[in-house]
Formats: sequence, structure tokens, C-alpha cells
Amino acid sequence: MKRIGITQRVVLEQRVNERRDTLDQQWHAFAEEAGMQLIPIPNSLSHPNEYARQLQLEGLIFSGGNNVSESDLEDQESIVKNDIAVERDKTEKSLLEWAIKEQNPVIGVCRGMQFIYTFFGGKLKEINSKTHVAREHDISFTDKQFSEHYGNINKCNSYHRKGMSVKDVPSGLKVCGIYEDEIEAFKHQNLPVVGMMWHPERYPEFRNSDIQFFQNVLKSKRIQ
Repeated sequence: MKRIGITQRVVLEQRVNERRDTLDQQWHAFAEEAGMQLIPIPNSLSHPNEYARQLQLEGLIFSGGNNVSESDLEDQESIVKNDIAVERDKTEKSLLEWAIKEQNPVIGVCRGMQFIYTFFGGKLKEINSKTHVAREHDISFTDKQFSEHYGNINKCNSYHRKGMSVKDVPSGLKVCGIYEDEIEAFKHQNLPVVGMMWHPERYPEFRNSDIQFFQNVLKSKRIQ
């Protein structure tokens, strides 16, 4: 069984002034169906890369939740005002650098995909929440790694307020799925790193296409 690390969102419990790491329980149910051992990674570690190495993780999932910070200088109230947690960005940066060095696979989901996008130099943009928050829309897939599981067009859920334009793709990333002029899926051209903007864990019944896609990406260190 693959040992897969997963990052967590940060929430502030204002009654007691506690910053807490949280993860949807459905992720563990999804991982169980996919045959993975899922290990949540804290956001308070000094060296997340060493934590991943010592646990002998074989891959990573960057989960959803929170917004990506545009600066390391966000103040302590950012988690309340903007849903930004700088410690999470630092954790995922360290983990992604470790995964790249070790050639371990990474799947970014929604916010996780956005973080990977900014890591490689991309810029996020505000999008129309009426068409993306708690909505479904058809995604057109243009890459075999995705289309062999999802077909050429597949209806997927959507819960994000920020997006990525097909006109502004960082070097090294390949667009694999689009909705109108927005990127819904990508992969790195040389690394086993992929991203998706939908949430596979939020379906009442998990989709076989999502389970098989995760199994395919996380089984190998080589990009297809």
C-alpha cells in the first residue's frame, strides 16, 4: 500500500485563539478505496521535507482549502480576512521541493493546484464565483494522461474563487483540461506533478475515474 502524504487547511478557532490543521474525513475514505495509506502533514513543522523523508512517503496530495499567499509578510489576521495561512504555503513549498528532488509524484487539488501553479511562476486571477462555487461544468481534456480516465469531456464539480488563464501558463507546465478560457487541469512536462481544480473527495459516491487517475499518477515516479 502506497504511503501518501496529504497537506491540510489551516483554520483559526477564535474562541481560544488556536490555529488548527483540518482535513475532510472523506479524503481518508477516498484513499481507502484507492488503496493508499494517507498521512496528514502538520503545518507547524520546521522541516516538512525531513518529515516526509523520515516517513518514507511515496507521493503527495496538496488538498483544497485556504487561499495562496502572495507574500511571506501576511499579518496574523490574514487567516480571518483573506483565508490565507502563510505557514501552509511554507509547508507545501518545502514538500514540493522535496518531491521534485526525489522525483516523487504530486497531485494538487483545487487550492493545491493553485499553489503548484504559483510555485512555477504563474499568477492567479479572480474569476466569476457564480460559475465556479458549488457548481458543475464540462471540462475539455486535451492530454492523454487525463482523457484516458475522463474522456474528452467530463462534468466536474467546482468550488473555487480564483483561477488560472490559458493565456498565462508558466514554463514547464502543460494545460490538460480547460473550461472556457480557464485552466482546470495541468501537468508538468518533465516531473510527476499534476493538478486538478475539482474535488474528487466531495462526491457522495467516489468516481471510478478519479480513483483510477490517482492510482495511475501515484504509482510511478515517471511522467507519462
